[in-house]
Amino acid sequence: MREVMETTWLDATAQAGLVRRGEVSPRDLVEAAIARIEALNPELDAVIRTRFDRAREEAAGVLPDGPFRGVPILFKDLGCLWPGRRRRSASGRCANGPGR
Repeated sequence: MREVMETTWLDATAQAGLVRRGEVSPRDLVEAAIARIEALNPELDAVIRTRFDRAREEAAGVLPDGPFRGVPILFKDLGCLWPGRRRRSASGRCANGPGR
């Protein structure tokens, strides 16, 4: 596995620039984000649901155009509905609520 460029402290604009210039691939950014989540989440407990395999597939595929093309993101489940996924509204009390 090749070494991934350090992107931890780069904002989304800088990461998108790296992708546009071909200095990193969207897959590189996804792998860096996953590594950071895996390193910090045991202590922070901020990411309650992962979809790492899907993120890798999406990063390797055709991405939509736009200013942040190829930059991975996280969503807080306050208003984002995903088919087949339960919404927790960022609360353990809502963990067993109805699926959306």
